[in-house]
Amino acid sequence: MSKVDSITRQLYQTLRRGCELCAPEAMRAMAEFVASQQHDSGGFVNRAGVADGYYGMFGLLLASVLEVRLDLGRLDAALADQEPRTLDLVHLLCLLRSRMLLAFLRIAPGLRDAAALLPLARALPKDWRDAARELLTTGDSRRFPNHDATSPYSQFLALCLTQDAGLPWQGADLRPYQLSSGLFSNERGALTASVNATSAALVLARYGHGGIEVDAAAFDAFAALQRPDGSFPAVAAAPTGDLLSTATACFALSLHGRRPAHSPRAFLYDAFTAAGGFSAGPGDSVADLEYTTYGLLTMGVL
Repeated sequence: MSKVDSITRQLYQTLRRGCELCAPEAMRAMAEFVASQQHDSGGFVNRAGVADGYYGMFGLLLASVLEVRLDLGRLDAALADQEPRTLDLVHLLCLLRSRMLLAFLRIAPGLRDAAALLPLARALPKDWRDAARELLTTGDSRRFPNHDATSPYSQFLALCLTQDAGLPWQGADLRPYQLSSGLFSNERGALTASVNATSAALVLARYGHGGIEVDAAAFDAFAALQRPDGSFPAVAAAPTGDLLSTATACFALSLHGRRPAHSPRAFLYDAFTAAGGFSAGPGDSVADLEYTTYGLLTMGVL
């Protein structure tokens, strides 16, 4: 397969395609929702209304494609106030990506392009890049999800971080996390696969990491997890699908040139709320920035 862009650029491009498929009124509603989520401190809020760097990264991704007008000065101050060496892998990635996106938002809307994200690593303070290099070099398990630096999810995050920071990295063997079905878990020797882990492994394989080959049988097993409404569940035994699992599965499949068997459009419509953002699914009425990103991301692969 041909060379693939960085994950951040792929996310941006897919979100842009999602915007193109949205009705103008839905776009306006989402833009207003994103703007409403900026905290007085400059960052963005989580579901509890508290400023949260994790949600901030999603807010900036959405702002970059919805052309939301934000107070960038306050946002810059909020990012500068964080100490990267105290953060776990998830929040360190969010901090660095947020700084890149902030630099991107300073570009006039008419001049923005996915390619403009590529050189923005130079917008990162040297100390932040050094903090990323140190974490990936030491592999301090306490700062990785589930205290495991080599799980599919942890390696996916590590790949994102190295791409954004312009650092070299070589992934570890993913086969200890692979089940006989060809699907993956984030736990070694697990008996149940998860959509999150399998999606992460598919992305890693697309970038040549993990020492795995994904065969047709594995893709078929993954596709079989999709529900008739187009959603993917976190695990096969889950009673319903959720938007996180649906978005990650659809995005991972798209990197391999594949589309889900069932369109998730109806599921997305049911997950869109009166607030102007997406919730976790039809049974959830609370929208947030993370799920709104997942909703638009899923739209982008339809």
